Amino acid sequence: VQAGDNQTFTKVLVDTGSSVLWVGAQEPYKPGLGTQDLNQTFSVGYGIGSARGAAYYDTVQIGGAIATSQIIGAANETVGFDLNRPFDGILGLGPSKSNKGEVSGFQTTPTFVETLFAQGKIQQPVFGLYMQPLDNAGTADGSGEISFGGADMNHINGDITWIPQNPPLNLHWEFNISGMTFGSVVSNVKAYGRTDSGVLGLEIPTDEFFSILHSYNGTLDTTPGFEGFLSFPPNSSSTLPSLTITINNTEFTITPSQYLISPELYPRLNMTANVLHTWICPAGPNAFNLGQKFLEKVYTVYDSEWRVFIWVFFVVLILVYKKVANNRESWDNDKNSAFLAYVTGTSGVGFAHTRDSV
Repeated sequence: VQAGDNQTFTKVLVDTGSSVLWVGAQEPYKPGLGTQDLNQTFSVGYGIGSARGAAYYDTVQIGGAIATSQIIGAANETVGFDLNRPFDGILGLGPSKSNKGEVSGFQTTPTFVETLFAQGKIQQPVFGLYMQPLDNAGTADGSGEISFGGADMNHINGDITWIPQNPPLNLHWEFNISGMTFGSVVSNVKAYGRTDSGVLGLEIPTDEFFSILHSYNGTLDTTPGFEGFLSFPPNSSSTLPSLTITINNTEFTITPSQYLISPELYPRLNMTANVLHTWICPAGPNAFNLGQKFLEKVYTVYDSEWRVFIWVFFVVLILVYKKVANNRESWDNDKNSAFLAYVTGTSGVGFAHTRDSV
């Protein structure tokens, strides 16, 4: 993230579970020539910590995307973040209007994607997210990618499965999940799901979590930071099944090698070797929270809700005009266009298998 006084913040976390951009956790943010002091503050709470400080308008560049008058937070206090490596800040990419009250003086503030769209820098308020899988040592072989304005098909194998976003639209990227299978544990009950690139674990419904625990001689992990995660007997890896999650009739499979924590990471995570540790934990009743370990195997695309009204209203105006003009041929043709515009404009999340997962 380039901002401030010609500064580049190279370790900014990407978080689809929050909606404020802030920096300064390591190197302090310094206002530059294009900075406008709002005389306001920001304050954001997360599951593992919080950040607060001053808020500014600034020109912000991420890769080749440049947004002017973007609200950015300059942290002067961070609390509770206990990460293996230091980071510079967080790029919040949650749904539109999901940051109510987090910047003083504003009801809500636009995300980086919303600002790009409003300024005509991208044609659609859409972004695609590719998270590079980590190897057994916890190191990424290559780089992840954010694609502003659409999906990068170079990372996708097959089609994108689109699913509508559940209301209220201004809280989370939330949608319905139609099923889950873990060997003998099968659930076809509709559950609520959300993606959150800001969390590490793969969170599944509580009932299914404990069914797996009892069916496969599991136990609750007691490692600090992983309390309540699922663990298995030390010699059971060859008998464990894959975890399959079904989203809109498309199955996404996480193999044991992907949900088991590599023993190479045990020393760094202060884990003992008397059990097999996993990234799986409970999300609550009938709920999934699909964090990094799921997103490493799935390409996701996020479509903001308010494009629906822009596209549909515009198309309806065209259709009404042409119907009044009795241009029957154009009317018939544009009815199909209107349907496509409505479908592609519906607020929601898209899922696709990555080329890495094949």
